[in-house]
Amino acid sequence: MLTFLTSSEQTIDIVVTCDSEVMATTEQRQAYLQSGDLGDLGEVGKSATRFTIKALSPAEREEAEVKAGAYSRSELGRMLWVDAPTDPKEKARWHHDLSEDERTAMADYQAYLSRVYIEMIRASLTHIDGQEASVEQVDMIRPDSDRLTVVSELVLHIQRISLLGIEGK
Repeated sequence: MLTFLTSSEQTIDIVVTCDSEVMATTEQRQAYLQSGDLGDLGEVGKSATRFTIKALSPAEREEAEVKAGAYSRSELGRMLWVDAPTDPKEKARWHHDLSEDERTAMADYQAYLSRVYIEMIRASLTHIDGQEASVEQVDMIRPDSDRLTVVSELVLHIQRISLLGIEGK
């Protein structure tokens, strides 16, 4: 059974698994990322950074894709991205064997996806620790590995609440 978010104005608070205030096992982190339920995460310290995000309507999701370049993205890159193997070693060999124009198309498509993620965060992120927030604040997170994790997890939660929601209709 599918569930749907009843309003794109509804917000939820999330934490990210790379926060040093999150004391969780790998299994707990994976369960949280699957469910979005903070109860699955284990112990979360009081000073953990809390991000408030809102669901995106279909029109807002489409607008994010258009702003990111949906009409000029590489369709060859999209097809290659879909066809890429999932095993890291196999993917590395597969990527190595691509022609130069295929590698360029793939890189262009991956850059497009990164832009989509930033535009989704721009449209969805409302607060960080109760204060009005912007995607530019996310871009200031250091080290880069934490910033990439934050972006990935924010997008995961945004997609979850925008597409399949946290409440039944």
